[in-house]
Amino acid sequence: MGILTLREEVILSALVLLSGSSGGVPIRDKIIELTGKEIVYGTLYNLMEYLMQKGYVTTHKSDPVPVPGGRSKTIYSITKAGKAALQETMTLHEKIRRRLKNIEFEV
Repeated sequence: MGILTLREEVILSALVLLSGSSGGVPIRDKIIELTGKEIVYGTLYNLMEYLMQKGYVTTHKSDPVPVPGGRSKTIYSITKAGKAALQETMTLHEKIRRRLKNIEFEV
């Protein structure tokens, strides 16, 4: 496994919070909710492609939307490997926080 980048961690966290799978628009909305920062669709989809290459995310097509000319949507799902990488990253964050707990930072 490997430690995730911040963006990877946020995307996989969003997927977990969306019951493990979702389309791109709800994922983007959840990312904005979690971080308070915008993410453009191009960046999101490039990162999703990278997460698929790493084996952390899979995709499948939904049934077509039930309207005339309705199209299928791409649904992204977190894999066991993705959940394990997210857990490993979160564990690392906790170890670091414990070590820094009593340190005073001058800002």
